[in-house]
Amino acid sequence: MFKKTLLTFLLAAAVSQAAVKELIPQLTSKDLNVQTQARLDLLAACSKASSPDASEADRKAICVEICEVLNSRQPVLQVIQPMLNNLERIGGEESVPTLAKLMNHQDEHIRNDARRALVVNPSNAAAQALGAQLKSRKSRSDIDTAGLIYALGERNQAGASKLIVGALKSSSQEIFLAAVITLGRLNEDIGVEALLGQRAKEEGYRKVHVDAALLATNRKEVFKTLSAASDTPDVQSSAFLGLLLLGETGKAANAMSSGNAALQLAVIEAALQGKDKQICDLVAANLGTLPPHIQLQALGALEFSGNRAYAKAVEPLLKSKDYFVQDNAASALARIGTADSVKPLLANGRGDARRALGQLNVEGVDAALETIAKSGDENGRAVAIEALAIRGRKDLMPAFFKYADEESKVVSKGAVKAIGMIGNLSNLEQLTQLMISREKSPVSRDILNAIVEIMRRSSEPGKAVNILVDQMTAASPRSQANILQALVQTGSDEALKPVAKACTSSDEQLQKSAVKMLGGWKQDNALPTMIKLAADESMSLSNHVTLMRGCSRLLAGQRRLDKELAQQALDAGRRPEEKKLIQDVIDQKK
Repeated sequence: MFKKTLLTFLLAAAVSQAAVKELIPQLTSKDLNVQTQARLDLLAACSKASSPDASEADRKAICVEICEVLNSRQPVLQVIQPMLNNLERIGGEESVPTLAKLMNHQDEHIRNDARRALVVNPSNAAAQALGAQLKSRKSRSDIDTAGLIYALGERNQAGASKLIVGALKSSSQEIFLAAVITLGRLNEDIGVEALLGQRAKEEGYRKVHVDAALLATNRKEVFKTLSAASDTPDVQSSAFLGLLLLGETGKAANAMSSGNAALQLAVIEAALQGKDKQICDLVAANLGTLPPHIQLQALGALEFSGNRAYAKAVEPLLKSKDYFVQDNAASALARIGTADSVKPLLANGRGDARRALGQLNVEGVDAALETIAKSGDENGRAVAIEALAIRGRKDLMPAFFKYADEESKVVSKGAVKAIGMIGNLSNLEQLTQLMISREKSPVSRDILNAIVEIMRRSSEPGKAVNILVDQMTAASPRSQANILQALVQTGSDEALKPVAKACTSSDEQLQKSAVKMLGGWKQDNALPTMIKLAADESMSLSNHVTLMRGCSRLLAGQRRLDKELAQQALDAGRRPEEKKLIQDVIDQKK
């Protein structure tokens, strides 16, 4: 590694000592590898000459060498372009005459490269060269003229506006746009006055660009002109916003009560960007009177103000006729709500409101939710219980189980959902026992879903399966079937064993349920078990058919058919119909 580094250093040093012109044969080589290496050698030499360790004389010397090559009227692009690219990187005043000369080259790419090199050249001579080119009456393309205008703008050249204002009268779209954009960027008095004067003469596309350039100047007098009622709403709104952000807030109150959507949106945007308390207070005070589409914007501004004092203004919107407004109000309260926001959010009850209750990080919220969860109307209790779960209150798990065992369907369902959200394996046994005790209740389905959620999150699937299997022993066939459904949804190898065992149960109803579940298994890890059971002569024909159809489905879903299992399934079929199902899959896979 050290030898390789040393060799690279020595090569770079050798190149830096070599004359630039000696690289010309390699740069013009037909061998692309040789040509590429020459470009890299030139780059290495220029990098070394312009490094912090090198002197100004070293940088100037290699630039002079490059200029000598370019001044020799080298006709080959492969030579000129890398030379120009390196002058763009390290060139100074010594390079300006050569670059100015190449601005008149017949090849547009070389003209562009020379212009780019002058744009970043740090000397005043480069700016003078660009200005002289623009003043020159020499015939050139519109694109080249536009490029010169942009170049002066990119340099942010003081006094350049005087050279550019005349281009505003150009009929060429390229020149006109370049002048407009550059004058806005330079932001000099003469240029701004010219843009304001030209604005009255333009319309459509050209006027849009003039407006954009004027707005970019960030000048108070310009904003006052463009915020006139005679202007389009977009321009009026943007200009008024500019005034507000510059501290001209005197007309903000009238704007909010004016009914003018453009001005109202400007005030709201100023509240969002500037976070000025006076402006935010105005938005909050007028929130209820705004039309829904503007209320949505206002809610965003209040939400990101971080001021909880605005919660009282936001809470009434939870009863808006517009559901989008309701949901955005809930999201705003998640950030700026108070403990008093709990009841309005509970009353709303929509998904965004429940999430807001879970996210609202302010003192008193947990206590309010716990109180409501214990007593009150059943819908409010259910939402409060869910919100406490979203807040991660695992310490309330005993209370959740108590609520889950209540007769109220709404409360019980909410509590079971809460347990499923934050429960773990330590709660699985109790939850399964609850499902067994409530097997005839509609909530048993919700308990089953909660069990599945906990099992899916568990990092110990085998332990989870054992907990469920242990509870099957004393359970009724109906509860056993429910437990099997939970096992099936995990799809694990550990869950497969008790399901397969239930397929041979002496209880006919449980056996039928288990076979149906196994027949619908989603992973092909069940194939060997399904084939073995299907081949058992003691299996009823209907159960046999269910399993064979399951085998056919799983084999068809394999990316690469397991031929051995497919043959076993074919042999296990009792009737021609089942054999044909398997054979069709085999034929398809061929």
